[in-house]
Amino acid sequence: MTRWAIAALAGATAFASCGARAADNMRIYGFLKVNVESVAAGGARQQRVSNDLSVLGFRGTEDLGGGLQGFFQIEMPVAVDTGGGGDFTRNTAVGLRGSFGQVLLGIWESPYRYASVYAIDPFAAGIFASNAIMGNGFATAANAVVPASFDRRQKNLVQYSTPSYRGWNARVAASAREEKNGAANPGMEAALVTYEDEKLYLAYGVERHRDYFATKGKDIGHKLGLAYSLGGTRLRAAFERLRYAPAPGQHLSRNAWQLAATHNSGPHIWRASLTRALDTKGNATTGVGGAGKPGPGTGAAQYTAGYGYALSRRSELWAAYTRTRNEARAMYNLSANPVPGLAAGQDPSGFGVGITHKF
Repeated sequence: MTRWAIAALAGATAFASCGARAADNMRIYGFLKVNVESVAAGGARQQRVSNDLSVLGFRGTEDLGGGLQGFFQIEMPVAVDTGGGGDFTRNTAVGLRGSFGQVLLGIWESPYRYASVYAIDPFAAGIFASNAIMGNGFATAANAVVPASFDRRQKNLVQYSTPSYRGWNARVAASAREEKNGAANPGMEAALVTYEDEKLYLAYGVERHRDYFATKGKDIGHKLGLAYSLGGTRLRAAFERLRYAPAPGQHLSRNAWQLAATHNSGPHIWRASLTRALDTKGNATTGVGGAGKPGPGTGAAQYTAGYGYALSRRSELWAAYTRTRNEARAMYNLSANPVPGLAAGQDPSGFGVGITHKF
């Protein structure tokens, strides 16, 4: 952990303990999620202990009067398996909220990501998550870095969220265009509209990338999300269309969908997901991310199932299995902790047994 991160942790801890008012307005939160897993692809198998995007964070608020509130959040990854982490590269921002809604500035997940990841995907993190296909890979990055990804935690972001109105909410965000290089001036804009009540969740997200691959090139993603509860069962679905301009005069598009479900019965939690990437289309001469060069044999399907046992409201023991069946020219890997050296047409798979503790 870097020296400045240690100093920030010490300062935040001291702040949290320096009086009743500070304690009321300051919270330490996070989760630790680790599993012992076995992964394979192309006949090679590897056993490992993997961290599933564990988090340590601090958030707080200040009442400014007149219904106005200042807030902050600083959040870091914690590599439980190796002891790494320590940089505040997760959702970290400062902002204001009031009757007008909320404005934040910092590094934060794009509104587009929220259209399906947390409300739709029962696994959300680690090799069992769907975002190797949905969003075409996850990235924490500045503009034009990991340009294939539409599942982004974006640096240098300004985001506005509306107040809630009868279950409806909206967010819009844009990244500062700080990476200008000659004629290329990359930038990102995204928006999300959601509706949510006790049973139903609806979402539409859109995100546009400018100059991520080529000067004056525009890439765009559209995503729909839907979830509905029937007793202890939650049914979930998402559809996504991505379109890229990987080079001047070239384009590539790809559709994908996900069907998922969870069922809770006492301490028992059952999870299942099917995610499908269709063949890529267009005239591009290369593939983008896991999607191969346009044409047949570039689709894939990911099958994932899991079981959890809730030891308490904060602790869970769980097991899960996932397998991605790549067609001959596709290269979709496992999410978050990919299998090294995956070749086109190989089918990565993994089984894990782990524990999650939230605090």
